[in-house]
Amino acid sequence: MLDRNKRLVAITLTVAFLFMAISPAISTAVDVPADLNYGPYVDKIVYKVISNQDQRILALQSGEIEMDNSFFDPVHLPTLDADPDIDIFSAIRNGYGHITINCRDYPLNISGLRRAFAFAFDKTRVTAEILDGFSQEHDSLVPYPNGWCVEDQFGYHYYTAQVAIGNQILDDLGFDIDPVSGYRNAPNGQPFDIEIEYASSSAEIAGGTAQIGVDALTALHINARTRAADFNEYISRLDSHGNYDMVFYAVNFYSNDVDWLAYEYWSEYANTPYQNPTNFRNSTYDGYRQDLLYGTTYEEIYAAAKGMQEVLQYNVPRLVCYENTYMQGYRNDKFTGHVEDLGRYITGPWTMRKIHKIDGTWGGTLPIAISEEPDSFNIYVTNSAYSAAILENLWPSLYGFGPDLNPYPDLAENMITETHAENAAVPAGHTRFIIDIVQNATWSDGTPLTANDVAFSFTYAFESGALGNPAGTDIGDLVGATAPTPYRCVIEFNTESYWHFSNFAYDTIIPQHIFNDVDGIGYAGWNTWNPVFDPDVPNVNCGPFKFTDFEAGEFYEVTWNPLFHYAPPNHDNPTTGGETTTTTTGGGFNTMLAIVAGAVGAAVVILVGGFVLLRQK
Repeated sequence: MLDRNKRLVAITLTVAFLFMAISPAISTAVDVPADLNYGPYVDKIVYKVISNQDQRILALQSGEIEMDNSFFDPVHLPTLDADPDIDIFSAIRNGYGHITINCRDYPLNISGLRRAFAFAFDKTRVTAEILDGFSQEHDSLVPYPNGWCVEDQFGYHYYTAQVAIGNQILDDLGFDIDPVSGYRNAPNGQPFDIEIEYASSSAEIAGGTAQIGVDALTALHINARTRAADFNEYISRLDSHGNYDMVFYAVNFYSNDVDWLAYEYWSEYANTPYQNPTNFRNSTYDGYRQDLLYGTTYEEIYAAAKGMQEVLQYNVPRLVCYENTYMQGYRNDKFTGHVEDLGRYITGPWTMRKIHKIDGTWGGTLPIAISEEPDSFNIYVTNSAYSAAILENLWPSLYGFGPDLNPYPDLAENMITETHAENAAVPAGHTRFIIDIVQNATWSDGTPLTANDVAFSFTYAFESGALGNPAGTDIGDLVGATAPTPYRCVIEFNTESYWHFSNFAYDTIIPQHIFNDVDGIGYAGWNTWNPVFDPDVPNVNCGPFKFTDFEAGEFYEVTWNPLFHYAPPNHDNPTTGGETTTTTTGGGFNTMLAIVAGAVGAAVVILVGGFVLLRQK
């Protein structure tokens, strides 16, 4: 089991958080190449669907694949560690494996039943038996590496199997045990059972964890079973608020923000597609929402985030089962230039951008394993990490998440943030962002990318948000997105908020000539647009790669984009200019306090990350 004293490293980060300047972050040093944006240096990336983990391990050993997008079971560590042609990247996961619980349907809508299950669930058993000690127990729905996490401030935990407490809760609630069946009936006297679903492609980790959940329910005298299911099917069911009892899967967070707490469990989203899949409703929780979204001090936001985490821990719409050490194997005999990424690990988009052949020449094909077939290539519909692994190489944004999870410019060259205090022309209470963009970005069909595309992208999110597009979720305070010049965009919100930068900075920029509401996809077409899978639909983007081939369920191929705005100046010498700088996101305590003292009262750019949550088996 991981030393729980390691938690102390992350705790100190919350103290040093300063208003609108830096974000609580994972306390890890990573090497950030000085020319991070420039690339790619390989011809193609081929994502191969290999659902069985043992087959992925064999493919890695044989050289059939260069790396695996998924983390491997620790049981394979000795084998991979002994292979001189394979290196291993590991990091505490900024995410967790968990069981999502349907809080809508009786009797799981009774919070005491969910809490009893949490007390009976044995997280230490998951750590010992399923993950061989390469995980730590965790309760908060904010992952531990996140500086906003209040895990160590909880008054109690669900780490061990506390079956007696769970049974007492159920006894007190009137879940009586039927003398004939031996199982509990609901308080209305009716029998019930609970099914825990998991991805059929992950029998060891997902299936094993689900079985520990069934064991916990059985110890509570509840009729329960596991069921292997298709990952994409049950995720789609969750997105549409369909029927289920409990579902196991994992989530990764690609930033350290927590404004997503205002949406993921908000009562008003309990029936909204693609939102609040737990169907959770709680007025106390909702009462913290305003302060979380519109607080203007660290103290206000921290108090709201803490209160929300406490409500979620008590009511258990989701039960975190483990927070594991994420380990990925990758070959070292053909390619170099891999970038360690605290959010997306060794197979993230920065590795795809910087990787090149060991001899320094340009080209080659990079085969990567993914364990599930992508569910969609519609950027607004997909919730799959396997789709995201491909899509993140195709689309632009103003900023991206750097390997250290700090903002890193993509299309943006310069940004000014103004409120009424800095510029009297900005209405009181508003926040205005003025962004200058690069002047050489081009869509893959040859059309120049301009500030009109940037402004249109946020207008599209806003307008289609009224039609159900989840991209409009956190941009609701937008009052204007304009392009006063071809390469300057002005974005304005009618509120002041800690989170406005992340409300737009990481959003995908789309081509106006393809998506416009006159002769394009239109606002109403946000969810029917089906690129790649529908050959009649235009698939125009502006990333380092462009989509070129696929065979459904077998492979998905992307090829380098010669029009990319950060294409390297000399493809024959990819290592030129490849110096690195080490960024330590968890700086010393005194240094951080000095930064805070120097920034108080200053007008500063909001440099905080946006929320990205993607689901994995």
